Amino acid sequence: MYLIGNGRVITNDKDGSFFEKGAVLTDGDSIKRVGLYAELKDACPEAEFIDAEGGIIMPGMINAHAHLYSTLMSGYALKDFTPDSLYENLCKRSWKLDGELDFYDVAAGAYAGLIRCIRNGVTTVFDHHASFKGVKGSLFAIAGAVQETGVRGCLCYETSQRCGFKACSEAIAENESFLGYCESFGDSRLKAMFGLHAPFTLSDFDITDCVNRNAGRVGFHVHVSEGAEDGSVCLLNYGKTPLGRLSELGAVTDRSILVHCVHTKDKELDIIAASGASVVNCPQSNMSNAVGAAAVTDMLNKGIRVGLGTDSFTFDMLETARAFVLAERSRTGKCYTGVPQAAKLLFENNREIAEQYFPKGIGTLTEGAPADVIVLDHKPLTRFDAENAYPQLILGASGADCAMTMCAGRVLMRDRKIVAFDEEGIREKIRRSSDALWERLDASGDKTWFPPYGDLRK
Repeated sequence: MYLIGNGRVITNDKDGSFFEKGAVLTDGDSIKRVGLYAELKDACPEAEFIDAEGGIIMPGMINAHAHLYSTLMSGYALKDFTPDSLYENLCKRSWKLDGELDFYDVAAGAYAGLIRCIRNGVTTVFDHHASFKGVKGSLFAIAGAVQETGVRGCLCYETSQRCGFKACSEAIAENESFLGYCESFGDSRLKAMFGLHAPFTLSDFDITDCVNRNAGRVGFHVHVSEGAEDGSVCLLNYGKTPLGRLSELGAVTDRSILVHCVHTKDKELDIIAASGASVVNCPQSNMSNAVGAAAVTDMLNKGIRVGLGTDSFTFDMLETARAFVLAERSRTGKCYTGVPQAAKLLFENNREIAEQYFPKGIGTLTEGAPADVIVLDHKPLTRFDAENAYPQLILGASGADCAMTMCAGRVLMRDRKIVAFDEEGIREKIRRSSDALWERLDASGDKTWFPPYGDLRK
């Protein structure tokens, strides 16, 4: 039993409850009480006390789209790297990386990403994985890291034809196998979705096979219209838009996550709205890849649930929310917009997305909710209350302020020191893995892949 108190408590519940001098009492893996610090301290003297020291006590944050393995590329210098499209960027960077990952790298990348999650106050991550050098067992390697580090992970494998039919079939089998494992064991911290890469790297047969294997058990986690290539290839080869194909083949459901949707047309937004599927916006990744900015406000106005992810450009959700504000203002030309939408994406919609897979109440500090709690050592010099808490967080705080991270009632980091596992020992293994990987990447040539019936360089 822990009492986390002496700080400002943001419950993130539907009532927007706020305690200037509050506390959270946890018992096992759930929250027992939330209220005033003085009252809870007197009522529960036996609880182990974690002093927030005047900081912010709030729910652990949720990252609705990430690629944990890409953390191994941090600092890697791409020589003569001058892609002029998303497609070339994928061929020469992303696909080059995941084509070299072996089983050891998969585990190392998972630990590397999850360490960054914990240090940035992220307790739940939806990961989208690819390692075509070693497909079988890769999700189970990530699952092992999730279980040891103590966070919550919803995992899937990125099914794609880009490495051939055999690798695509292995990816489908890995999704199916891991989904069966999660259903059998019922771990509240480990869940599965069915992963698809962008429709332009998949045939109708592949998508239909995934839909049949999934059999409606979970939603699909899929890249959609990140760049213009997705739309042009789908129209050329199939006479349909990416969302049109996915919808007709049964992959757009009320539990699906459609990532990016930068080049999604208005009629496609109507398909998403009617389906109840969620869109996840990744503003920093979109800007980094120079693909444009998604029309998030238009999506929200159509009633589409839009969440926020990092695409592993960072693991700092507050930094990502701030980037969204800037991207939305730049896209719309309106300097007053962005903050309310960012708060909705991060604190409301990500919670609703996570509740489709994890225990109810996740992303809130309410009685009976999962005990996912963080403390930010953030003490603004100006007024901070229920009315302006989210603007203060989005515009003034960062994941680096995180001093304590708890997930499912287990303290993972305290006083900025990870206590749930041997961080330094794991860091050394990550460094060895990344050094060997970088050497292989330097020695490998560019891998150019052409989708069936279309050469994107023409």
